[in-house]
Amino acid sequence: MRIEGIIFDLDGTILDSRKVRLDAWVSAFRQFGISVSRDEIGPLLGLPGVDLAGRYSDKAFEIEEAEEIYFRGHLADLSFYPDVEDTIDTLKKSGIKISIVTSSRRKFVEMLGVSFCPVVTIDDVTVGKPDPEGYIKAVQLMGLSDYHRIMVVGDALSDMEPAIEIGAVSVLIRHGAKTECSKCNYYIDEVRECLGVISELEKIDKVPDRNKGK
Repeated sequence: MRIEGIIFDLDGTILDSRKVRLDAWVSAFRQFGISVSRDEIGPLLGLPGVDLAGRYSDKAFEIEEAEEIYFRGHLADLSFYPDVEDTIDTLKKSGIKISIVTSSRRKFVEMLGVSFCPVVTIDDVTVGKPDPEGYIKAVQLMGLSDYHRIMVVGDALSDMEPAIEIGAVSVLIRHGAKTECSKCNYYIDEVRECLGVISELEKIDKVPDRNKGK
């Protein structure tokens, strides 16, 4: 089966932002007198900010705004993973379309200057991840229609669940962590490894069983 399009998550997937994002949430909760550890927050990254904050407080919008203020103040500490640019170039040259679906706000994406592909943000949907609405919009933006020929690459369960729901190939990127997920088809550790997954998929006729690869 040939992959026609790839949907990447942004934070923690192609953008090396996990540490700053965790720091931002810890700081935001602390401002409202709430003690939440980085270990507690980690598995929730990828959810819309309001949903994450709402698990701990009824002041979800205020806490999300505090988190965004901290995060935007540390943009200089962020960068894309080293293999992202070359991987994107290789994918485009092979004719594979690319999009991003993120739980971040449109304002943040614009600050980063992401312009190499269409981006669906939390501001573009009525329901955020793990609802598949953003993924469906991304597929439409890429001008595609066959979900079985779409690959989703993300670092959280909230990325994998909607991928499985729409019938796409789900790839969990771990960046060296020992994350386990029952709802992914493949594990990879670096962005460029998605190229190997694409090559492997070309040898088979359908979406494989879950938890292949590393």
